[in-house]
Amino acid sequence: MSILRRMACAVALTIGTVGIAPAQHSTAPVIELTARGEIQIAPDGHVSDYQLKTKLAPSVAQALDRAVRGWRFEPVLVDGRAVVAKTTMSIQLHGEPKSDDTYSLTVSSVNFGVLTKANQVLPQYPYDALQARLGARVVLYLLIDSNGTVVEALPGQTSLSMRARSEHEAEIWRRRFERASIAAALKWHYDPSESVDGKPMANRYAIAPIVFDVKERPGDPDPEGWVAYVPGPVHPAPWDKAVAAGNDQQRFAQLSNGETASANSNFRLKDDVVGKAL
Repeated sequence: MSILRRMACAVALTIGTVGIAPAQHSTAPVIELTARGEIQIAPDGHVSDYQLKTKLAPSVAQALDRAVRGWRFEPVLVDGRAVVAKTTMSIQLHGEPKSDDTYSLTVSSVNFGVLTKANQVLPQYPYDALQARLGARVVLYLLIDSNGTVVEALPGQTSLSMRARSEHEAEIWRRRFERASIAAALKWHYDPSESVDGKPMANRYAIAPIVFDVKERPGDPDPEGWVAYVPGPVHPAPWDKAVAAGNDQQRFAQLSNGETASANSNFRLKDDVVGKAL
């Protein structure tokens, strides 16, 4: 797991203490879990349906179910009328061991509208970068139509695995990785993940990271161990003025390699969930 993926995330909702027995040794480890599922909200904003797709320990699944079903959302409107809306979501869980052989769980991040690729087209690793054993993490802004086709891809931030001798050299390397990433992304197709009033959402804005690692093919899961990247400049998405560069850097850090998250999901939590205990 990379340093970027271990950075602080945006949401902190205390789920409470659940009965998971840690290892019977001196110090129990801190745990991190990712739970994926689907959620549907009614016109008044309450959760009308929730399905967990990730297999979790029963006590964790029950605590998460209670938390999610208690969430309240801003109603999703179509022509001024509140409608039923459905989406996918990814929840990052953080567990701290307690003295009574249980874990206290918190939600460290929540992403709504997580998209799933219907095809897997990997970018071509730039040959000269491969020879130089240079890696990179490229985060792309994507514009996706109602059919799930990527119609535009632009770089949001490109970070290199080694420091270049100058900013000019670093920019040359970043552009090579970006060109390879964009060429692949324009061949991607996604399954619909968010519907409003029974219809797929059109013109989805999304963010997707691609990791180039000399030991692994781009698109494969991150290799074991820590990877420190030299961050490049953050570019705001030109099609969405609400996506500011300062907020994007935090959002970029939350995404795993191969994961695509919506940047303009219709789902907005109404209540402040930060720090609420169950």
